[in-house]
Parts: sequence; C-alpha cells; structure tokens
Amino acid sequence: MVIFLVINLLIGQFEQKFYLDKGTEGGRGRVLVCDTDRDSQNELIFGYYENLQEKIVVYELYPDSIFRLEAIIDTMTNEAWDVGDFDNDGFSDLIISGDFGLPVVGPQIYESPDSFSYPSQEVWRDTIGQAAVTPISVNDIDQDGLPEIVKVGANGIDFVIYESIGNNLYEKTYEDTVQGINTPLSTIAFGDFDEDNRIEFVLGNLSDGAGGANYWLYESPGDDAYEFIHIGTVLTKNIKDCFSVSDGDGDGKIEFVVKGFVVPTARINAFIFEAISDNTYEIIKSFDLFGGGINYYGGYSEAGDVDGDTVPEIVLEGCQNVYIIKSAGDDSFYLWDTLPGHSSGSNVRIYDIDDNGLAEIIISGNNETRIYEYEPGGIAEAESKKQEMRLRVHPNPFVKQTRIEYALPKQTSVEIVIYDVSGRKVKTLVSEIQQPGYYSTIWNGMDDMGRKVASGVYFIRFEAGEFRVQDKVLLVK
Repeated sequence: MVIFLVINLLIGQFEQKFYLDKGTEGGRGRVLVCDTDRDSQNELIFGYYENLQEKIVVYELYPDSIFRLEAIIDTMTNEAWDVGDFDNDGFSDLIISGDFGLPVVGPQIYESPDSFSYPSQEVWRDTIGQAAVTPISVNDIDQDGLPEIVKVGANGIDFVIYESIGNNLYEKTYEDTVQGINTPLSTIAFGDFDEDNRIEFVLGNLSDGAGGANYWLYESPGDDAYEFIHIGTVLTKNIKDCFSVSDGDGDGKIEFVVKGFVVPTARINAFIFEAISDNTYEIIKSFDLFGGGINYYGGYSEAGDVDGDTVPEIVLEGCQNVYIIKSAGDDSFYLWDTLPGHSSGSNVRIYDIDDNGLAEIIISGNNETRIYEYEPGGIAEAESKKQEMRLRVHPNPFVKQTRIEYALPKQTSVEIVIYDVSGRKVKTLVSEIQQPGYYSTIWNGMDDMGRKVASGVYFIRFEAGEFRVQDKVLLVK
C-alpha cells in the first residue's frame, strides 16, 4: 500500500500539506472528492496516464493525515468527470469518458457494488453517441430531483443531456446545436445567475472565426425543458473553462467566469460575469494574465472560500501559474496570490478534504498532485515558517539590491527566478545543480537584458527538487 504523509511547505500565504506522485494529464478530466465507500473519510478520484496506461485512481485520506492509494480502476481512459448518486439508488456513480475500445462509445458510468466499496464496476455506457473526449458535467438543471448528465461536443451535436429513468438506466432528454462556428468544448457553469428561480448553464467554444470566442447561456423553464437565452463574444480564444462563483463580491448575485487562452501570446484571459436583469449579463471584471506554456492544452478552475472569511475566492488555473483572485467589494476583484501550476495545464479543486474548517486548493497535473491550505497566522507566521525552511529574503522592501539566502540538505537542482505581477519572467538568478550547503544570491533590480526594472511588487520563485516556495519582494526607488 502506498502512503503519502503531510508535507509542510509554505508558498506565499499557502502551505503545501500533501503531495501525491500521480495526477491528471493536464486538462483531461477532473479531480473528484467524495466519500464513495461511506466510511466518513474522503477520497480523491482522478484519471492518470503513465507508461501508456490510462486508469482511474482512488486515494483515501485517513484520520492520521495520511493519503493511501486504495484502488486503481482499469477503465482504459484517464478522464473522470463527476461522482455522485445519479440514479438515486443509494450507490456512488462515477462518470468517465474517452476514446476507448471498439466500437467507439460515449461516456461510461461506474458504480459501487455496495455501500462500502469504491465505484469499480461498469453499469452503463452510451453506445449510440460518439466517444466523448470533451467535458462532461452533472447538475440538476431542471430541479426535478434527478441530476442531468451534459456531454459537450458529441456526434456532430454541440451538447446532449441524459437523465436517469431507473436503476442504472439513462435516456437522452435533450440535444442542440448552438449558434457559432465551433462546437463547444468547455466545462459548464451552473446557477440561477439572474435570480428568476430557473437554473442557467454557460458553455464556450474555441473561436468564433472573427477574433474572439463565443459563450452561450441556456435555461431550464421546467422538467426536461431547456431553452437558449443568450450568446456573447469575448476577446480570447480556446474557451475550455467555465465555472460559477457563489457571490464572490458579496452583492447577493452569483457570478460566472469564462476563461480562454491565446496560443501565440501564451496569455490567459478571464472574464467575470454578473446578471444586470432577467437573461441579461455584463462583464464586471476581466484579467489578462501570463500563461507561458507552449504545450498548454487548457485546464480547469474553481471558486471557493480558501481563507475562511465566508466569501469565495476565484482560484484560476493559468498554465504555469494558479492565480487566486479576491474581491474588494461590489464588482471589484484583484489578484491576491499565486501558486505554481503545470505547463500543460492543471486541474483545480477547492474542498475541505480534511474537515478542519479550511478548504484546501488541490492542483493536479503532469502526473502529480499538490494540496495547499491557507496559513491563517498571517505574514508573521509565514515568515517564521520560511525561516524553518531555510529561505530568507532581505532587505524587503529594497532600493538597490536584495539578498536571497537558502540552505540545501542534499544535492539537488536549484532554480531561482524573478517574475513581475503579470507573471512575466524578469530575471533568472540561479539555474543549476548545487551540492549540500548554505547559499546566497543577489538581485539588483535588473532584468535578463541588463535593464533596470520599474518600482513595484515582484515574485521570487525558488525551486529545489520537490521543494517550491514563492515570496513577494517590493522594489522602491
């Protein structure tokens, strides 16, 4: 049995609590959290790709703060999308998808064989539709007590909705081809955004062919009924990530976020929407952020209260970075902190997996999973813990130069890089293999071209093997 202990590494205001040596393959599938075997201990469920094998893995968190690799489900796919009791039979269902097997089939549902087991046996598959290698989302859109399964980009139809008609039986209840050039390929944001007591859902596509990308809103007026209500365009490409925010700015309205990325510039574009009247929406804030990955395939974000103040933060997947966005009031949002991401895409999940009252940030990608938790002790305690990790930056703020000091317990590769607030790399200070010992390096406020940089906040990213830490430094002139 493989076990994983707590790892206490501080990055910004967040502490890395756990590390798992398996993870999602970029933006293929989601990380799921659920107590599928009903033993009051949460599991992490996700697909991974390793040695040409595609499988679903189940980790369980035990009371002694240890994750154990409990099961590997041989599904021939690495895309797990959602988990729950979809047919109300008392057993946990896991929906997966992928281009697997012959004949080519659509999504599959695996179910727990009893109330004390993980979902390990196949009970249903779509043998009519095309293989679903694009996102699948589950939500009770028509509010009839049975969740709908929405398959995006299916068999020439832009999306298909299934619903349970009995134990392990599902039928297609709706399908539609939306307006625009490209089939939607995004995850879906759900919520009563315009407060009309009807659930809306939002999905986006790759491009509208004219410099932007489209997003669509649908609404359910009743049981098994759905109607198109809105189409819009945002100045980005490759929308693969749509998600809702449960009133991030405290004005009583649910927001939704549409995120795209532009390949030539490696920029991440995020647009926060809010309703201004029935079926009418506007962008209340947008972000243009550094992505930086030439092999980026897209990833998935989520919102949740990660600092314990009862107001949800937006935890935005952004290729090499994961950006944490907070609100400063009605329709006001700002970049609060940054965590390391994965160059090919990350899968973000917000969940209080250890039931300690603080939701963790789960970041999975490139065959590894890191789990972070907010450090409520503030900057003073954070600095104390960084001292324990033998990393020190001083003076801070600085005028002419600042010194970064660190200690290595063993030989390892070391990289120290300076980034600006937009995520652009400014200066590489160290990039080499170093022997055990004490080290220091100086940043004199210059970039890699030898030019002086402007006054402001910069980020120092330090990586030594598996140890990663990021700190802020203020340059004043």
